[in-house]
Order: sequence, then structure tokens, then C-alpha cells
Amino acid sequence: MVSKRNMLIIGSISLTALAITIVVVVLIKRLKNKGLDKRKVDKNKNYIIGDSQSPYLDRNSERAKLINNTGSPTALWEGGINLNWLKDSVADYPISEDVNTIVVNVGTNGKFNKNDNVSRLISTIKEKFPNANILAVKGSWGWGYNENVTTELVNNYYKKFKDNGVDVIDVAIGNVKDPHRNLPIYNEIGQIIDQKIKKND
Repeated sequence: MVSKRNMLIIGSISLTALAITIVVVVLIKRLKNKGLDKRKVDKNKNYIIGDSQSPYLDRNSERAKLINNTGSPTALWEGGINLNWLKDSVADYPISEDVNTIVVNVGTNGKFNKNDNVSRLISTIKEKFPNANILAVKGSWGWGYNENVTTELVNNYYKKFKDNGVDVIDVAIGNVKDPHRNLPIYNEIGQIIDQKIKKND
């Protein structure tokens, strides 16, 4: 038969164990809230991927850069490419858990085609960069084969990105005569990119 003294000892041990458990749970929650257990990333790895407007975003952002200054499938950017090219290039890229941010700049060369498989592109980016925040930059129109593109078409196109959990920057490169110059709009967008990356630090 257990004596009262032994019962008190057992009760004390149980309370101590419970207290330790509570402390451990609280500590784990605090670590998670600080992001120490959530996103193990290199804050300097913020990559711009997409078409020929990408170098101008690179030039005007302090935090986001091209993977390589020479466009190629392995650099995930190239002049004249559309969404399918980017999707396939990302699919061939190695899984990179340490990337902090991916800035997507695509849609212009496909005339913001409503049939583009945006959801597949985004799911592939998430697969290859599982810990990255994803931003999207709205492209340009009003020139060449995009001369008759409307703002409504562009907004509907990037709504698909939003619907797939992407943070779409409200300011577009926009209706311009030639996007292949270092336009002031790139500086504005570059600053927004930097602010968003800093916010997620």
C-alpha cells in the first residue's frame, strides 16, 4: 500500500514533469515564431527569373539578382521566352532549399496568354525552391506584338498568380514604347522588391 508520503512524492514528480513539458513546448513555439525552425534560408539568395526585362530589375534592386548575368535555361532567364520555357527550365533546376525569394518576371512574350499554365509554373517553383517567398512583376505592353494588349488582360493574367499564392507587385512595367531600356519604372519596382524582401527577413 502506498503511503501518504510516497503519494506526495509521486505527485510532486508528476507536477515537475508537467512543468518541464510546458516549458519545452513554449520554447519550441518561440523558436518557430522567430523563424528558427521554419525557413532555413540564405537571406542573400533572392533570384530574379524570367524574360529580357529581368536584367533591368536586377540593375534596380539591391537585394534581388539574376542567377547568372548571361541568359540561359540554367540561369532561369532569357530574352524572348514565354511561361512554358520558364516552367521547363525551373523543372530542370536542382532543389534549392536555401533560396529566400524568387521574383518571377514572365508573361510579356506570350502576350499574357490566358491559356498559360500559371498554376503548374508556380507549383514547380515551390517544388524547386520550397522555402522561398515568391513575388511576381507584371510585364510590359504597348509595343511590338503587344501593342493592342489591354490593362484588363494583364490584370486577369496576374490574378492567376495571386490565386496560386504569389505576391504580385501592383506596379507594372506597363504600357511603354520600349521595355529594353533602364526606365524609371524599373527603379520604382526595384525598390518595392527590396521592401518586400526586407519585410520577410
